Amino acid sequence: MFHFNKKLSAIIIVCLILTFFPLSSIKASPVNFHIAGLAVSDIGAQEQWYLDKIQAPDAWLETRGSGSIVVAVIDTGIDLDHPDLRSNIWKNPAEIPDNNIDDDNNGFIDDVHGWNFMDDNNNPQPNPQKKEHVKIAINHGTAVAGVIAAQGNNAFAGAGVAWQAKLMSLKVFNDQGDSDSFLVERAIQYAIDNGADIINMSFVGLGYASSLQAKIKAAYDAGILLVAAAGNDSTHENGASLDMVESFPVCHDGPSGENWILGVAAVDENDKRAEFSNYGHSCVDISAPGTNINSSLFHDNSDDDFHEYFGGNFKGTSVSAPQVVGAAILLKALHPNYTNKELMQVLIGSADNIDSLNPSYVGKLGSGRLNVLKAVQSKLISKETEEELKTKYALSSKAGDEPKVWLLDAKGDVLREFYAFAPAFKGGINLALGDIDNDGMTEIVAGAGFGGGPHVRIFNLSGELEYQFFAFDESNRNGVLVAVGDIDGDKKNEIIAVEAGKAKPTARIFDKNGVMIKDDIEIFENYFQNSISLSVGDVNRDGRAEIVAGAPIGARAQVKVIDTAGDILGNFSPFEYNFYGKVNIAIGDLNNDGWSEVITSKDSYSDSKIRTFTYEGRLLSPGFLAYENYGYGISLSSGDRNSDKEYEIITAPNGKHETEIKVWDKNLNLTASLFPFGKNVYKNVSAYIITR
Repeated sequence: MFHFNKKLSAIIIVCLILTFFPLSSIKASPVNFHIAGLAVSDIGAQEQWYLDKIQAPDAWLETRGSGSIVVAVIDTGIDLDHPDLRSNIWKNPAEIPDNNIDDDNNGFIDDVHGWNFMDDNNNPQPNPQKKEHVKIAINHGTAVAGVIAAQGNNAFAGAGVAWQAKLMSLKVFNDQGDSDSFLVERAIQYAIDNGADIINMSFVGLGYASSLQAKIKAAYDAGILLVAAAGNDSTHENGASLDMVESFPVCHDGPSGENWILGVAAVDENDKRAEFSNYGHSCVDISAPGTNINSSLFHDNSDDDFHEYFGGNFKGTSVSAPQVVGAAILLKALHPNYTNKELMQVLIGSADNIDSLNPSYVGKLGSGRLNVLKAVQSKLISKETEEELKTKYALSSKAGDEPKVWLLDAKGDVLREFYAFAPAFKGGINLALGDIDNDGMTEIVAGAGFGGGPHVRIFNLSGELEYQFFAFDESNRNGVLVAVGDIDGDKKNEIIAVEAGKAKPTARIFDKNGVMIKDDIEIFENYFQNSISLSVGDVNRDGRAEIVAGAPIGARAQVKVIDTAGDILGNFSPFEYNFYGKVNIAIGDLNNDGWSEVITSKDSYSDSKIRTFTYEGRLLSPGFLAYENYGYGISLSSGDRNSDKEYEIITAPNGKHETEIKVWDKNLNLTASLFPFGKNVYKNVSAYIITR
């Protein structure tokens, strides 16, 4: 492993483990092999099992890449003359070769194909002529490049996931596999300055470097997709949890959870976590095959160690990450205007779920195993309409009124309204908001109130029904509470459902289609006549949302915080001991510190006090009255209305008060007072903030 610090210390490549198995048959006459969708003439293709696993050959029917897409390979250097790579090597269009002049004034003389930052020259290739070279280090960069974009169907060696791209060779490692963070930072800056679309980083190390994180942010802000290997545990072959000990650069995401890097773990031929692969909720976004991977090799006829063009039988996350890069090339070739964020969104969202094959690592291998075909066939749902973008708040009716949802603009004016259920139903609506289909846009999840079936209906911000299902037995008429959050840490939101009344509160977890993921999570051990309150959020910074519930009316005031295993993380009373009214709950990171706060209010026949706590029950705010001289309780929720990563609180009175919706900032200062139905109009509603 390596350690980043202010001094330039060594980086050791630890993402590739070599079991060398050269394919001597590579020199035989070409034979056509058919892998899934497209027949190829490459002799080594039959040794690239992973291409079929990720459905790359089927994706090649859609596209094989584009020579306009530039990929910076920060590594040990690429064999620029390799027959499978030379047509895909980047050439600096503004540099005249070998004239000893910095023609493009970028600070690098004759940087035709990239730069050697280790030796500070324009030859970004391995150099095995140096003493004490390490064979795996010499081959590393070339193997990575071959996985990304070895030319396909040329009757020679193997094929890359993409067949066309331009590979910018940025050598930062010496021929023993050592480097430092300063060289990596310089290479990233070079990639930014010279037009890279994607950066591959198949290396990891221990130790946080703020300057490297800043450089990664600069690359992300420049629109570059950054892909990094999760790493292999160097102490024993059982991988390591990145949640326990972070490695870099894969864990160099933003301080508030911004996803700047696509982190890649390794799986084997059976889609099980490769025994060496690191894993974790926060740093890993996706997985790809990482065992028995054959690729391009550095070739030098004068050296017995480097006679082969292809082979390696590599294992490691080093060869997993470039598969994701290859997929990104294909995706960008089809959609040149996709941003780095959109590329991430599609790649993560189209992966095959492998949780059932990895029960000990649920949510720790990202969204699943890369599926290139699904990625190239996926389409981002069209951007929100201008009217949808204006939508800042949502209101839902309570029991006694028609089951309506109102969508408001920033001023509180009603943009549109729709029925969540049949107009005759007057049991109220339980609402939750969140992106539940990974399309980058907020959906409205509605559960029928008491007297209705356990019907869950999901709408877009235009009020159009997208999905629906029953969370419990259809004959049940207790209604259903809903919440939305990433329960398993796979960076996809799930729907949490709980019976709304006359039941022992237990939670079920569903995907958008109503497929149950988990059942019978006990929240309260008692049977209740009335409905609890429900919210979810990551209250302990473990990368997963916890279930937070408030006791119903008739029960002593209580807040419980539960994880998906049913373990109690917090259990406290937010109000005076003798309060037996319902406790309303909201969850939100009010101060952008990564810890979501528990926000509470009294629901009925009491004051409008709001108090905030940690999930363990430590009081953060002694409380304030949202509505003066008002004794009927309030509803509340939390969301980030202006995308500044700081959540606000939104409140609505419970009746016998004009419908004044109030919005409060992190300091509990009033920032908006809205009258969506006009002043002196009394409607009993709940209010929500649209978070983007």
